[in-house]
Amino acid sequence: MFLLAKDTVKFSILVGFSAIFIDAVIAHGLFWDNDPYWTYWVTKTFLITTVFLFGTAFLGIGILPGLILTAAHTAILEIYYQWLAPVGLPQEPEWLDFNHLWVTGVPAHFLAILAGYLLALWLWRRNHPAQQIERAETRYFAIYGLLATALIVVVDGVLTQMVLLRDFPGITFFVQHILIGFVFVCAWTAYAGVGRIGWIVGSLMLALVWTAYNMYLGPRGLPLRPPTYSGYEDLWWRSFPGAFVSALVGWWLGGYLMKRRRNLEWTGVAMTLLFLAVAFDPAFGQTLPVEKGTNALLAGARASGEGMRVVGPDPTNMKSTQPINGEISIETSEMGNRWSHVQNTDGMRVRATFTSGDAQYEITVDKPMPRHPLGQYTTWSGVVYDHEMHGDTGIGTGKLPKMKPEIALWGWGTVKRDGQVIAAMAPVHIMVSSGERPMPGVMLEVDTEDKALAAEPDGYLHVMWPKVDELRMPTAQTRTRMIVGWIAMVGVVGLFGWLAYSAPGWRRKGVDA
Repeated sequence: MFLLAKDTVKFSILVGFSAIFIDAVIAHGLFWDNDPYWTYWVTKTFLITTVFLFGTAFLGIGILPGLILTAAHTAILEIYYQWLAPVGLPQEPEWLDFNHLWVTGVPAHFLAILAGYLLALWLWRRNHPAQQIERAETRYFAIYGLLATALIVVVDGVLTQMVLLRDFPGITFFVQHILIGFVFVCAWTAYAGVGRIGWIVGSLMLALVWTAYNMYLGPRGLPLRPPTYSGYEDLWWRSFPGAFVSALVGWWLGGYLMKRRRNLEWTGVAMTLLFLAVAFDPAFGQTLPVEKGTNALLAGARASGEGMRVVGPDPTNMKSTQPINGEISIETSEMGNRWSHVQNTDGMRVRATFTSGDAQYEITVDKPMPRHPLGQYTTWSGVVYDHEMHGDTGIGTGKLPKMKPEIALWGWGTVKRDGQVIAAMAPVHIMVSSGERPMPGVMLEVDTEDKALAAEPDGYLHVMWPKVDELRMPTAQTRTRMIVGWIAMVGVVGLFGWLAYSAPGWRRKGVDA
């Protein structure tokens, strides 16, 4: 039985969600007892939906089409995770072995996806009576969706990746964008139509979908380079406008070519040659700087002169101190807070020297601590600006008052006493607070939680300079991002409000909704 275009989209999405549910609960939960993580779940849902949407347009729905399409999907899935992508992203990439892919993976994935398809088929048949639909009605719809998506991806490869970013994002990147783009173009076309407004707004929405996927889930570089994730400026000042223009051009061109179907073969050849030309263009070898795609927020501080050192069994007892004299310089780069050190790991460069009693100390920190060693609280990938901690916040220790330092960092440091290294990878926590904030100054803590600094009598170092000599914060960058964000939120409300109000058939006298 064949379905209308809109019903084909509905059924395929139902299959996608049903199949990924069975895959998550039975295959990965009961059978393997593992979690391949978010990029896998979302990308695989789009892969399932893509295969069954395109296949249903040609084969219709039923048990036999389900068996054929499930087999096709299983083959594509195993090939994809064999050569194009690891699991575990956006946290930690893991390339699957032969056993997981081909020995247990093929039958487990086939059965899980088939079960999801049969569940969707049963639900569909209970709610939709059989109709006689000609295959051609949905076949051209699927071809149009694939053609438009391919054109958009090719234009995006030239405009966004080659011209704006000047970096080849990897084959996996293009495969993921085709999967997402095909499902989106078909669903949007089925519900919004192919008119000018639908095409323009659809291009905007596809650009937003791609940007969100690139930000949270989709890496660059695979399969030949380690996965990296784009930062704020690459995403919003280059990728998003490039994707929007590419979608406008590719979507329009797809509609134009579908009206002249006799030219489709030559269009396919031209797109293939253009894509290959882009992929092997020497310009793609010119990458951005080493910290590509990070677009960090930079901050720094400095303090010097007299200070104090906490001594005794309690690192937070500010009444048990002795004087110190020295200086500390702090440079930080905050790369974002997307909860994965693969997506963003902050940068820091700290050097502190001070004299305490008869001893001379030097502490350097250049390795961030992306996570707390025991996961007790977040470290924001190493650096955070203007965030509450300690006190009753659940971050840090409740023995210190709640505070909101301008700069806070967690890292791994080297500690020297009188020129001798006494710790090579000691946990370090630093806070910089100025003005009327609680406990103003620069606070430097070394191993105050475990007190495992064996060469020190108390097992830790806790030093504080009461005055900040210099403080530099990314105020202008932060303000610009917030202004742009407010404008965007108000803009999309206005856009969708106008579209809803002016929808055909709803603007009647006395009716405005």
